[in-house]
Amino acid sequence: MDIFRLMKDNRQEQIAFYADKNVYLRAIMAIHSTALGPAIGGIRILKYQNVKAAVFDLLRLSRAMTLKTAAAGLNFGGGEVVICEQEGMQKTEPLFRAIGRFIESFKGRFIAAEDVGVTEECIEFMRMETRYVTGLPAYYGGSGNHSYMGAWGTFMGLLAAAKYRWDSENLDDRRIIIQGYGRVGRYMARFTKEKGARVLVADVHPDKAAQAQADGFETIPAENCDREKCDIFSPCAIGPIIRPETADRFQCEIIAGSANNQLLNEDDDHRLRRRNILYVPDFIINVGGTIDVAEEYLGYNADKVSRKTEHIFDRTIEILRQADQMDITTNRAAIQFAYRRIESIKQIRGTFLGKGKI
Repeated sequence: MDIFRLMKDNRQEQIAFYADKNVYLRAIMAIHSTALGPAIGGIRILKYQNVKAAVFDLLRLSRAMTLKTAAAGLNFGGGEVVICEQEGMQKTEPLFRAIGRFIESFKGRFIAAEDVGVTEECIEFMRMETRYVTGLPAYYGGSGNHSYMGAWGTFMGLLAAAKYRWDSENLDDRRIIIQGYGRVGRYMARFTKEKGARVLVADVHPDKAAQAQADGFETIPAENCDREKCDIFSPCAIGPIIRPETADRFQCEIIAGSANNQLLNEDDDHRLRRRNILYVPDFIINVGGTIDVAEEYLGYNADKVSRKTEHIFDRTIEILRQADQMDITTNRAAIQFAYRRIESIKQIRGTFLGKGKI
């Protein structure tokens, strides 16, 4: 890999590699932008096929965080940490304290939060080594698990899409597929069912599918669930589900979900647009969890978090309208929306140097 070429092509500020042989830790951090303030992003633990796959995931996630925070009006940039899970690595206190020390070395240029494979209890161990973490358990004085707000914000975006497409937020008898029954997907299934929708759940993990059934939801096979006819398809799992080879499969009117980086390529949603499928950009509507942890870092106020998260509804409508007015895809309109704010603020700010809270 040509790391410097990757940085240039992806407009990354910084990439850092870290290893600790004592705990079998191999971590990579990317800071995409600090134009608006310190980078904020998740820590993800996955068993990647190789380092190249890990870096590919990392760069997409860090850029998505920049777009997410900018579009949401937060004074944070975007970053991410990925940890390559390997044989011998144990997800216990020493591992997470080692990660905390890695984060501390950046002196506030990066603020860490949960992602795949990391819980608020893990964040508590990191906090022993650094103050630059959020998502601490409620008993520790933090906001706790932010999956609820992540799902609530996504639900706001889904309702906005329904309003824009059908001129109604009413989901009565609408057929909705929730792809992924993790912490966010579980809330999404509940929220949409309470709104009157007929909810179907698909998950590749048998235990999660069984849990969905126990919670009273109808399940469908995860394989080829994107071919299932429905009104709304809601991706809440991992990975780019919208790719050139899958874009023609969807049998729905709206795609709106919490999963990060749903598009494999930045403009893959143009295939959906040609088929009159309304794609709601993930980084616009899945920002509720980020709002939650960002506000924890600044001084948590539940009412403020709720207000900012519910504003996702209006912002989504605005971006969908701009896409139609400019005759471009919704993802392109969302990216332009985010970068307009970044460029305007860059005129009065530079790179964040890690001098404490903003």
